[in-house]
Amino acid sequence: MGTRRGPALAAAVALVVYLPSLAGGFLYDDIAVVVENRRIQDLRSLGTVLRYEPSRPLLNLTWALNYALAGRSAWPYHLVNVLIHAASAALADRPGPYRRGGAILGACLFAATPMAAETAAYVASRSTALAALFVLASLRLAVTAIEAGSRARLTGAVGLFLLALATKEEAAALPLLLLLLDYFFIAGQGGRALGHRWRWHAAFWLLPVPGLMARRIVAGAWLPAPYMSRSLYLLTQWAAFPGYLLRALVPLDPAFFRDEAPASWPPSVATMLWALVAAAVVSAAVLGRRRFPDGSFAAAWMAAALLPSSSVVPLNEMVVDHRAYLGGAGVAFAAGSALWRPERRVFAMALLAVLAAWAWRYEWVLADPVRAWEDAVRRSPASADAYRGLADAYAGRGDPRAEPALQRAASLSPRDPRTWANLGVHYAEAGRLTEAVAALQAATRADPSDAKTRDNLGLVLQALGRVEEAKAEYQAAAAADRRLAQPRIRLAAILLQQGDRERARALVEEAARLEIDPDDAQAIQSLRERLR
Repeated sequence: MGTRRGPALAAAVALVVYLPSLAGGFLYDDIAVVVENRRIQDLRSLGTVLRYEPSRPLLNLTWALNYALAGRSAWPYHLVNVLIHAASAALADRPGPYRRGGAILGACLFAATPMAAETAAYVASRSTALAALFVLASLRLAVTAIEAGSRARLTGAVGLFLLALATKEEAAALPLLLLLLDYFFIAGQGGRALGHRWRWHAAFWLLPVPGLMARRIVAGAWLPAPYMSRSLYLLTQWAAFPGYLLRALVPLDPAFFRDEAPASWPPSVATMLWALVAAAVVSAAVLGRRRFPDGSFAAAWMAAALLPSSSVVPLNEMVVDHRAYLGGAGVAFAAGSALWRPERRVFAMALLAVLAAWAWRYEWVLADPVRAWEDAVRRSPASADAYRGLADAYAGRGDPRAEPALQRAASLSPRDPRTWANLGVHYAEAGRLTEAVAALQAATRADPSDAKTRDNLGLVLQALGRVEEAKAEYQAAAAADRRLAQPRIRLAAILLQQGDRERARALVEEAARLEIDPDDAQAIQSLRERLR
């Protein structure tokens, strides 16, 4: 197949499989990232856009550009994600320096895999998709740079790596991935040949260091705050590795939400068994690397791609499909190589059709928030998060099943502040203010630092005529989040009504300096006129 036809074919497969996702709306994290995110709504405030997630400025810019062009219309966001996935599939057709038909088939398998649904068909996962695109582009250029001895290409590859790092931290896996490509496909598993090229690899290993230093300056920490014990998180991820590998190899279990529990100490029998399986997989990959190089490469590639998100930086979700997106490209390559034989090609074509159909099915699930969360509840019937998400989906449709779903979430996790906060808002919207106060107070007891919950509690208390209690909640909300304008505006209105004009004026001016929406701006202007 010609030089351009292989990538074009893989991209076409990706488009055919994932363009139906344009029928979907916003789901789960999409609401916070796009719909309710004020920081991406004005490209003229570029500093605000770039600071939304300081370690991901390029990703922030794509959100702002999408918002400028499409506002809150979902399909253009989905279109960008699908185009990114198609471009990645086109780049995945050549993991090594020598083109093979199996690599093209592998790229098509990567393009069609249902396991990419949580990345390509879920807007908020653009961070992973875009970072993977830049990583694959950088690797492709770096491999040709090493082959040709081209410093110019190497510079271009380093530049693409910088773009990947400016998109998502997972891109830090690139130096290891390049090392694997060199070892398996250029050096022919020769350690001496690999060692002679250390200068070609050095820039990729050094580049993340300034990024860490910049993060330390901007965020005040080298790494994100750990969600749990680093050692237990590492054990959890070690035991999860075989599952990631298996789902990439047999990609028939896509899910945008997996409520996997973290490992405990002492570990459960299941954790120990999966940890032993992981050790066996790693051992087999190392010992069998010469006899089964493609399989060893696939396992090593998946492990390297998972390393930034699934090792010693504990995140709040234990297992997420999009973390294995880039790793899946290596597994797809190995599968394509194994199937690229005359007697297996009919099976390979049938497999592509099955994968496409399975991906379409899951895109249909994701296209509707109720279907998506019902699927999540089916998978994780003991998850409060899944029931809370389902309740939000029901509430968005005015479905009375929202309240029982929230109550079920509260029974599963009685100390979860998010569930009580959502239940409080539900009661308030239904006019059941006394019940709303009780639920919101339960939320503030569980998390006293949640400024928005305290602000909502203040609103309900004020509606009940309990003004002094409302003032106390607004004050607590303002103290908990110095960037939140609404409690300051509401507190200023109460103080003005009580005759405390100086404090009211100070709060109004403070709120005016914060990030505000048009409603806030109108409220501030009204208070300023009353203060004249």
